[in-house]
Amino acid sequence: MLINLPISKSIANRVLILQALRGENLMDISADTPEDVVVMHEALMALHSKTPPTHIDVGNCGTAMRFLTAYCAQLNDCKVILDGCERMRKRPIGQLVEGLANCGADIWYMNETGYPPLRITGRKLYYVKHAINRAKYTLNNPASSQFVSAMLLVGLPVESNSTSPYIRMTKRIMQQNTGFITLDTIERDWSSAAFWYEYVALHGGELELAGLSQDTLQGDIAIVDIYRQLGVETTFTAKGIKIHRTGKPKRWLFLNFRDYPDLYPAVAVTCRQLGIHLLARGTETLTIKESNRIEAVKEYKTYGDHRIAMALLAAGLECDNKECIRKSYPSFYEQLCQLA
Repeated sequence: MLINLPISKSIANRVLILQALRGENLMDISADTPEDVVVMHEALMALHSKTPPTHIDVGNCGTAMRFLTAYCAQLNDCKVILDGCERMRKRPIGQLVEGLANCGADIWYMNETGYPPLRITGRKLYYVKHAINRAKYTLNNPASSQFVSAMLLVGLPVESNSTSPYIRMTKRIMQQNTGFITLDTIERDWSSAAFWYEYVALHGGELELAGLSQDTLQGDIAIVDIYRQLGVETTFTAKGIKIHRTGKPKRWLFLNFRDYPDLYPAVAVTCRQLGIHLLARGTETLTIKESNRIEAVKEYKTYGDHRIAMALLAAGLECDNKECIRKSYPSFYEQLCQLA
């Protein structure tokens, strides 16, 4: 069966921010666009309307919260409260706010220090060199690599010791001519492919996933090597990839999820279902995602987290919230049912 994957929302949201910053027309969205991208698109359109909003609710979209914090902070005459759902109000943003404040941003916490909601007044941003003549703001050990990307996207000089492939993605997209990027030209999502790897690892068979290639901006291509250890082989084709189960997986798996935390739910559920001992490192950021993903996997409960929901569904387990998959992969459950 041929699976049409969604676009990479990580790429799409970076492109949207850059298109808005450069005064370009925002790319159109469609009915099957991931909800996170729709949230970003609608927020940017509203901010540049004749009557800009004074309050923006991004729900549980962490990318929108972080990127829009930086975007609104540099947008002249912007006065807005940036908020989200209850879970978003528990997801830290203090390192980003501090970094932006060091560049002249006017941002205030409305409730708990270090967490949304934020009251933002836009103004021109710049970095003032410290006494030791440091030319860039340093944001080391970020709780989220998106803090660094948010500052980079709005043109602030920032450096970090983070090796996240998402920061490399940001820098590469910034070098592109985003005015010619449309939904159709954006890469398909490697992190969404993880749930089909999970499905094949647990149920067997062969699937073809369209729109993926080795020449990618996405670090989540690491899924190819991870699932090779779980008995799933990948063949690259002109259309994308083919995956099939080949043999017995390893009994022990040692992985560091620091650079690809979004792969954890699929891999962790696969290992539990196959009785594989998973030693996972680099899991610190998993506790501040849409859910505490470590606990969510242990309990087999979604807590409204789209990736936990898809991991449970791919394994054929009971899922308490199918609707949340719209955040990244609206057609996943429909495609899954076609395999039954």
